[in-house]
Amino acid sequence: MTVTKADVIDLIAEKTGVMRKDVEMCFQALIDVISETLEKKDRIEIRGLGVFKTKKRSKRIARHPKTGAKVEVPERYVPAFKPSKLLKERMEKIK
Repeated sequence: MTVTKADVIDLIAEKTGVMRKDVEMCFQALIDVISETLEKKDRIEIRGLGVFKTKKRSKRIARHPKTGAKVEVPERYVPAFKPSKLLKERMEKIK
């Protein structure tokens, strides 16, 4: 099952009793802060959840899937998430 942004907002509003539009505004602000932090190549740590950071991927040679031709993939930065120990432990309980 996929939980969408709207679903998360609805769940938070229901759980906290805060109006949906206020939750939506706060949730969007959180996404903006995380995105802006990653754009600056900084990391953001949320205790109990994990760490969002930016990783540098070196340039490499890849192959075009249809033609098999070699393609150079340039160096780039990608977002990464490392779950906290607490989150990992919670996931181990799932069967």
